[in-house]
Amino acid sequence: MPKTKRTLLTLITAISLAGLAACATSTTASADACADLVSLELIDMRIGDAESVEASGDLPAHCRVAGVIETEIRFELLLPEPDDWNGRFLMGGGGGFVGSVQNQALTLYAHGGGPLQRGYATVGTDTGHTGGGIEASWALDHPERQENFGHRAVHLTTEAAKSIIGHYYDRGPDYSYFVGCSRGGGQAMMESQRYPDDFDGIVAGAPAYHWTGITAGFVQNQQAIYPSGDLDAPVLTADTLELLGSSILAACDDDDGVVDGAMTDPRRCEFTPANLPRCSEEVAAAGCVTAAQLAAIERVYEGPTSKGVSIYSGFNYGGENDPGGWDAWVVASEARRATGVPNAQYGFGTELFKYFVFGDPEWDYTAYDFSTWAEDTGPTAAILNATSADLSAFRDRDGKIIYWTGWSDLALTPEGTIDYYEQLQAADSSASDYARLYMLPGVLHCAGGPGPDRVDWVEAIRAWVEEGRAPERLVASKLDAEGKAMLTRPVCPYPQVAEYDGNGDVNDEQSFRCAPVEWIDMPLADHVYFETRPAYRADQVEIPVPANSDLEYMLDMKQGHSVSYEWRSTDISNPELLLAEFHGHTVRDSEEPGNVMFFKQGRGETSNGYLVAPFDGLHGWYFSNETDGDINITLSLSGFYTIP
Repeated sequence: MPKTKRTLLTLITAISLAGLAACATSTTASADACADLVSLELIDMRIGDAESVEASGDLPAHCRVAGVIETEIRFELLLPEPDDWNGRFLMGGGGGFVGSVQNQALTLYAHGGGPLQRGYATVGTDTGHTGGGIEASWALDHPERQENFGHRAVHLTTEAAKSIIGHYYDRGPDYSYFVGCSRGGGQAMMESQRYPDDFDGIVAGAPAYHWTGITAGFVQNQQAIYPSGDLDAPVLTADTLELLGSSILAACDDDDGVVDGAMTDPRRCEFTPANLPRCSEEVAAAGCVTAAQLAAIERVYEGPTSKGVSIYSGFNYGGENDPGGWDAWVVASEARRATGVPNAQYGFGTELFKYFVFGDPEWDYTAYDFSTWAEDTGPTAAILNATSADLSAFRDRDGKIIYWTGWSDLALTPEGTIDYYEQLQAADSSASDYARLYMLPGVLHCAGGPGPDRVDWVEAIRAWVEEGRAPERLVASKLDAEGKAMLTRPVCPYPQVAEYDGNGDVNDEQSFRCAPVEWIDMPLADHVYFETRPAYRADQVEIPVPANSDLEYMLDMKQGHSVSYEWRSTDISNPELLLAEFHGHTVRDSEEPGNVMFFKQGRGETSNGYLVAPFDGLHGWYFSNETDGDINITLSLSGFYTIP
């Protein structure tokens, strides 16, 4: 690509961009605008170089500006030629621990046209350090770098970019947008919470927004898969993943009426790992699981706990035997081992605890029991986590935000994204006026997997912000090797799902409609157990379930109130004969059936999770003991509820 490069010398407290004249057109106005930048006073920043890049292929001519904010926050700003600029600014996030200048607007979010092709000025940053994407030694004893990575770098880069844009074009952007996935999705959420004035529209894909909860899950998963610390001897193998993934799809792939290697909503799948064949004499082999393997599998699905209480969501079914799923993220792959870690969860989990939480490169993940997790991770959470459900400042300036996640994401649990969105809805009844969530079936982390993973999110957020067109139904595409769509499906606002019409082409989105969640009638169980508790506390409840009997244990919860739970059964000979349903229903004055919403259903001896009540009513568990013997359920609770 032909380039003309010019080095610019600047002071630390001011910026000299006279060399930008080479990037602008030769008009007098452009030359004057660049000359005026010599005296421009901005934040502590310097520009390293600026270069005029000629048009090449479908990439239009543009100006590339590279600089450093303060001492370490590097950025790259691409400016369309003045006649081509559409008056908008688009920032792209970065992935992992970043460590290099990254701009996801140029890559992941280029479906439908890259930012320069559309006329956007666009910027990316390294967030203030240099390093690999799964490496955090740069953070050791360096609180400024930690805070830059946590939130400052994106905000300062935004301010710097807007200032340069304003002086280069002689006016600031009419609209400003941010798009990101993974760490970039977390950056997006952080902007909406900490810096609500930075952007008019935000897209947060598969967001890493709860670093301390996410990495707690990562470490606990690794404790189950590599319990001894021997990274060459995982409890789970490629054969295990193939058995697990194929068994789940055999049980649930056609639940949505289409056999396509993906589940429309994996939470509806009634498969349980206890269904898997058990290995004879606990000798690992293909086609079966040992007790240790079963325990490791269940740990991934159950999610992390501290002192017996759930602290973050576990993973749902999906991606177990997909390349780039459990192999790359949870167990082991050759590509990951080439980077020095067996899998990405191991890398991110141990690196964060070593260099952010404990400041100890020798920290041993196998010895940590998580009993002091909340205290240990508190300072890190204050810097990295974007968990606030108060978006009132962003809302009040008419900001719009889209969240999205692939249902087969093994990097960042899809249910974690759903949990945040439901908390946002509970905190603000008008949330759907400015926030929408979309779940993509069969899609891995940010992209990949059997499901269609390409959506024009940039146009969706632009149309919502500028034209008031809320995205009711979007279209996702799966591209072949030549970049042509081979499969399309509708992407529906959560909790709606794409429903097949039963007749049309399953590869055409026109054969599907966005269907609302179904409400059904269900009678009360034979027995109902209630136990009085304070409005908030953590405790254990023992619930006897008689032989060949069913029973409900319910909590009275107001919309927006939350509860964390874990239950385990004892004295049961066959876990498959215990049916458990987690549901809620509206309060009624008689024994007549009422409206019911199911949250989770399955068979087995244990389950856990977290609920933000979607409506006022009774929320809890229905247990059906199909054995000939009495069993006991130990239920651990923590949250806000009352008992009727």
